[in-house]
Amino acid sequence: MTGLERIVFGAVGPWLAATLMGCGSKQVRVHIADRDTGRTLFETHCAGCHLNEGQWMRGEAPPLEGSAWVAGPESHLIRIVLHGLRGPIEVAGKPYNQEMPGFGPILTDERIASLITHLRERFVQNPTSPVLPEVVGRIRASAPDRTNYWTVDELLKQP
Repeated sequence: MTGLERIVFGAVGPWLAATLMGCGSKQVRVHIADRDTGRTLFETHCAGCHLNEGQWMRGEAPPLEGSAWVAGPESHLIRIVLHGLRGPIEVAGKPYNQEMPGFGPILTDERIASLITHLRERFVQNPTSPVLPEVVGRIRASAPDRTNYWTVDELLKQP
């Protein structure tokens, strides 16, 4: 046992120490979205239109608080963030008909996962587990040539 291992084992106990030292040869590492990055991305790219608390715009874009689109299937929200959304949509009983740009060309899968994780943690009453970059990558790869914004009707036909 190395000096570092003795210090770690003594301080945190054998199970946690073994975990911290990387005990398994078949470890599976899952990257979890960085919440601070998600918050920063929201403030940079989304809050100007979607933060409808009198601090930014006055209800110009659909609110995210309590939105079924934020709380719903992550695949729909990922597609919206990747490619954008155009046309009529109803959120919280109010109709909207605007365009939201897609951020797929400028944000990596990891950054989109961080952003969506932040949206769900901030605006959904019972947030789900973090969105994984691998899921964003799979959805991005499913429409590699898409340049058009999604419509609500198209999104509802997607898994």
